[in-house]
Amino acid sequence: MLKAFACDDSDLYAAENADQAEQLYVEHVGEPCEEGYPRELTDAELDAEQPEFDENEERTGGTTSVRQMLVEHGDEPGWLAGCDW
Repeated sequence: MLKAFACDDSDLYAAENADQAEQLYVEHVGEPCEEGYPRELTDAELDAEQPEFDENEERTGGTTSVRQMLVEHGDEPGWLAGCDW
């Protein structure tokens, strides 16, 4: 199963390890992670309730967790979630 990594203040990536997470971030953003990133999310961060959004990026009124996002993401490494709030 993939792990979740914060690669900046707002973007999460699903990856096997921190090196892979940074590689995905560089491919997506075009620059390396800032100092202190990527970092693997803690169990508390994985289980914290997050607002749920639909495919149009509209809030559904429900909640989810990063752990649930990882399960739904599947086995393919890549961008997992992000926010600017």
